[in-house]
Amino acid sequence: LSVKLPPVLCYHKVERRHELGVTRISPRRFTKQIERLARAGWTTLGLSEVIACAVGQRVAAPNELAITFDDGYRGLREHAFPVLQAHGFRATCFVITDYAGKLNRWDVAYGGRRFAHLAWRDMRAWQGRGMEFASHTATHPRLTRISELGVFEELDRSRRAIAAALDADPVAVSYPFGAAGEREERIAREAGYAAGFGLARAWSGGVMSIARSPVYLWAPLMPAVGVLRAPERLAAFVANRCAIGTTLYHRLRAVESQCERQPARESPLDPIRGAASAHLSSAALPWIPAYLERIVVQTHGMNSADRSTVPR
Repeated sequence: LSVKLPPVLCYHKVERRHELGVTRISPRRFTKQIERLARAGWTTLGLSEVIACAVGQRVAAPNELAITFDDGYRGLREHAFPVLQAHGFRATCFVITDYAGKLNRWDVAYGGRRFAHLAWRDMRAWQGRGMEFASHTATHPRLTRISELGVFEELDRSRRAIAAALDADPVAVSYPFGAAGEREERIAREAGYAAGFGLARAWSGGVMSIARSPVYLWAPLMPAVGVLRAPERLAAFVANRCAIGTTLYHRLRAVESQCERQPARESPLDPIRGAASAHLSSAALPWIPAYLERIVVQTHGMNSADRSTVPR
């Protein structure tokens, strides 16, 4: 059999609440997209069928596609899953297991807004009703920027959590930000996954790097398969490459944590820290004061023990 992937769509948020960002689709827009796809004769594949296509065991029909969701937000249970079920569509939802049933504190709160994730009971309620659940790691790090052990722990912990909560071993992982190379793909196999899913990249032909087309707020009513698929794919690629906010947030939180573990000393940036604490939202930007202090320390070439000698 010739190896050819069906179109694989990737949604994130389907929410009524607005936010600053490109990943949110309104429920009305999502419903129109699904209705248009259904009227055009498209049908959906399950996860095992997509994997079979990727390894050459199955040939996708011209009217078959797959629908996936990254992050597993709670809005899906009201605004997405029922719409899919009404049209006989199936989908795979990749969940961040440490945040099941919790707010998305792993992400930057653009505009100060937080969104809740699906709880395990929500996932169990939709199992067997056309929705499958797989891994999006435990905490959503950019895997290419953490150690091999860190990658394995993220993937292994997430797989075990899903197996325990849903009584089903997840066979696939969606890499956060679509960021994965040969190392991450190898570790995913070692962690027990049979397939891996990327984002906004050309498919390399491997089952551990299945390509998907992100559906962002500008997507047309026939996302990834309509006449506008070429410019849509280009815009998604650019947007995905520019998606550094969450990664920066993680790194700056790590810097803040490191600063907190160091001995407390008087800092030349205490006035800035106080002003920042007074005027910035601690929920949205908690890392600014610590990061400013670290910049000064690195600029003067000093370690933490030398901070008290900074000239005033």
